[in-house]
Amino acid sequence: MDTGYNYDEKVAVRYDAAVPIQPGEVEFYLELAQEAQAQGLRVLEPTCGTGRITIPLAQAGIRIVGLDNSPAMLARAREKSADLNNVEWVEGDMRSFDLGEEFGLITIPAGTFQLLLETDDQLACLRCIHQHLAPGGRFAFVVGNPNIVAMAEWLTTKQGTLQRNPARDYTHPETGLHVRSWGSNEYHPSVQRQVGHGLIEELDDDGTVVRRSYGQPMELRYFHRYEIEHMLARCGFEVEALYGDLLKNEYRGTSPDMIWVARRPA
Repeated sequence: MDTGYNYDEKVAVRYDAAVPIQPGEVEFYLELAQEAQAQGLRVLEPTCGTGRITIPLAQAGIRIVGLDNSPAMLARAREKSADLNNVEWVEGDMRSFDLGEEFGLITIPAGTFQLLLETDDQLACLRCIHQHLAPGGRFAFVVGNPNIVAMAEWLTTKQGTLQRNPARDYTHPETGLHVRSWGSNEYHPSVQRQVGHGLIEELDDDGTVVRRSYGQPMELRYFHRYEIEHMLARCGFEVEALYGDLLKNEYRGTSPDMIWVARRPA
């Protein structure tokens, strides 16, 4: 899938450090996965990446398939899961895969559904997922909740600036150096797109910047609540739940995310 962002070897090696597991994230999907497994059905995670969530679920005993279109990310996932026999890795596109199997749960964590910029691609993905769910099976996924205040700031006072993002700091897995993150966002409301630009600085033990590099721009589609509801209904899903975070707190306008659980009717 051409998303404009290349998940290559450089991204794969630092992905787990740069995108750590969030509190409650594994537990949220594990509960749903255990219900699917109790029905004798496997779990599928399109856009599984390096297995950030797939592998902890497999380690908890879940029979699971991870699908991704990046050979580099899948290579990292296979390396990390070499001792597991209940996880399968498949290279494929989340819009048009055919695995010849019905699953009890399909998940897209971490907002990667937002890499689909065009409505036709979003609907193709949802229809493909619907076809791969067993009757009564669930689809759980995350999209960011648009922050209107932040958007207004990036469209005005912050436009064109780089801002520190301490929440995205990490230790580089290869060099061991502290990585300090900076970012800038562009918003294009007429097409509901956000373009993120990142800069990272690697610091030695004395706090001296020894390397500075710009990341690839990442373009995402942002969604509003009833837009998602409409697309799910259009593709044959029934909405079971909408949460504001992975701890299942009530969804509000100020929630960081929209956590959707939808079902293929039995």
